[in-house]
Amino acid sequence: MRRAAATALLAALSVASAAPLKVTVSFQPLYDVVARVAGDAAQVERAVPVGASPHSFDPTVRDIARLKTADVVIMAGLGADDWLERYVRASGSRAAVVKLGDTLPFPRLRAGRATDPHWWLDAGLMAQAAVAVGGALAQADPAHAAAYRLGAEQEARRLTGLHAELERTLAPVRGGALLTFHNSFGYFARAYGLRVVGTLAPLQGLEPSAQTMAQAVKTIRVLGVKAVFAEPQLPAGPARAVAAEAGVPLYVLDPEGSAQTPGYAEMMRRNRDTLLLALK
Repeated sequence: MRRAAATALLAALSVASAAPLKVTVSFQPLYDVVARVAGDAAQVERAVPVGASPHSFDPTVRDIARLKTADVVIMAGLGADDWLERYVRASGSRAAVVKLGDTLPFPRLRAGRATDPHWWLDAGLMAQAAVAVGGALAQADPAHAAAYRLGAEQEARRLTGLHAELERTLAPVRGGALLTFHNSFGYFARAYGLRVVGTLAPLQGLEPSAQTMAQAVKTIRVLGVKAVFAEPQLPAGPARAVAAEAGVPLYVLDPEGSAQTPGYAEMMRRNRDTLLLALK
């Protein structure tokens, strides 16, 4: 009896002291959703600091070393954050890598010759992603599977409500034309009835040429575009110059989260409010 009791006590202590699942998420909007799905059952970290772009982030040696201890790595996929998987492998980590955009079933948009990876700017797709995250965490940590699946269900319901809210509140500017710095708002436009009529820098990190900027000014004048949109993670100079030349105001749309809007729903609502102001 004593031996059985001691064995049971040791087993209970072992479970109680087990380290929580370690989850690394590429950047802020995904981190915000994954952290809510995981709740207290897992330790969730960001690979990219708030306000930095996942497209161009360059991790330090210390960042790479931290990846080695991850159990699960969650990425946007579709090329948005491919560097993270390379560094996970370089660190020697055996983490399960989940590329949400590569596995979710939705029609892809093109961005020049590549696939547009900015699917998370459709809150309906983010709701699907929350369910996928819950399944991935449950598979990696069966002891807390019920908690992950409940968290995913609650988060998906919240995001579905956000999606419906955005559809309803953006109705007054439906059909509005967007000219953005780079092609990050295609999924947002498709989901909420807007049109992207031009971009200044279709490729991340590529400075727009004088010809591209001149064409953007022409597009604004011909189509009656009401505003130009910069992004907080990228230099605003080219967008500001085009707006000034065309005689339209410059606004900022945030595709990746910033210190001002670290929460996903907060970011999406700020973008909504900016568009309602700019396109009225």
